Amino acid sequence: MQVQSIQPHAVEPHAQFLVGDVTDRQYTLPAGVSVFGTINVAQAPTNQSSALQFVILDSENYALWSSGQQSNNLFSSDQPGASNFTFNTAAAGVYHFVFDNRASVYKKYVTLSASYNEVSVSTRPDPRIPYVAWALLAVGLIVMVYGSVRKPPVSWA
Repeated sequence: MQVQSIQPHAVEPHAQFLVGDVTDRQYTLPAGVSVFGTINVAQAPTNQSSALQFVILDSENYALWSSGQQSNNLFSSDQPGASNFTFNTAAAGVYHFVFDNRASVYKKYVTLSASYNEVSVSTRPDPRIPYVAWALLAVGLIVMVYGSVRKPPVSWA
């Protein structure tokens, strides 16, 4: 019998940091998991909801993005205040969470939390098999007792 178990892993339980121009936070993630989390952005002097460009890239696309070339991101958002994100990892490796604030003159306070659930499948013996064996044994005993007690009719014709 195959049993699935889900093990939560915190990538970044609760990080608070200040973003001036660009901040890159790197995380090593396994392949084939769905990463999810939240970010909250506030303007530094007033602590009011604000926006910045938030992009998630794998290592290959981060190299392209940082050199100013066209890149494919896994997630992108420029919503003000709090927002949720979700993306899937295609391969194990380093993933870059980029916070780009170059469009604003004010620094931003960012709160980030991210995690993923890893699903593992294991094979375990079926616990019902001994019960089936006992049931078959009981039926066999009943048939044996019935067969030995019952006398077949004898016809002397």
